[in-house]
Amino acid sequence: MFERIIEIIVYVISELKQNKHISDIDVDQLHELGYTNSEISTAFSWLVDRMEFSDQMFLKDETTSDDSFRILHEAERELFTQEAVGELIQLHSLGILTNEHIESLIERALITGMDRIDSSGLKSFVAGMIFNAHPSAKSGNRILLRGNDTIH
Repeated sequence: MFERIIEIIVYVISELKQNKHISDIDVDQLHELGYTNSEISTAFSWLVDRMEFSDQMFLKDETTSDDSFRILHEAERELFTQEAVGELIQLHSLGILTNEHIESLIERALITGMDRIDSSGLKSFVAGMIFNAHPSAKSGNRILLRGNDTIH
């Protein structure tokens, strides 16, 4: 589920980068792409939380003064499928990943001996990073619920 939420977040941030307001985003188009109300709601909730509790919407890389992308060494590039490299660059350009996050992903892949990171694996990493996707995960000051969770 979290990987699909990442896809929605990428879509929404791409729209916001085109100087659209969050209320101008066509949710019907997301429904047509097969996303559920729960997934859309979770993605928008995360984005609104981020806007509400942060001075800036998009992540800035603290290690660099510009928006440069960390160049992957040939051996590092072999860790990713071609599609995943493209998505890695997109996630970085949208401000979802920083160069530090990319370093962390590469280190994890090397330490765990992953063969190749595909699009799904990259989205899982990003979901784990931004949602802290473990049972006690929190986003902002809200606990992130799954689509089938209930509140008592």
